[in-house]
Amino acid sequence: MEPEDRHRRCWYGRRTAEIPIDIGLHTIADGALLFCAHPMLYPVVGFAFDVRNCTGCEYFREQRALAEDRIGGP
Repeated sequence: MEPEDRHRRCWYGRRTAEIPIDIGLHTIADGALLFCAHPMLYPVVGFAFDVRNCTGCEYFREQRALAEDRIGGP
């Protein structure tokens, strides 16, 4: 799974129109900055957490709606 896909599925994945000055260090998709809003990480790193680091993230938590859609649940 690509990091952007994993980010879309993650409960903590967020987007913002606030684009940082150093855009080369961040992932921008569809004109929005992708970032992680995990309560343990966000206060420390803010928007600086790049989704390319989400590949092996131990805090990954799949959104229920997306998980149910994928397996055909209610």
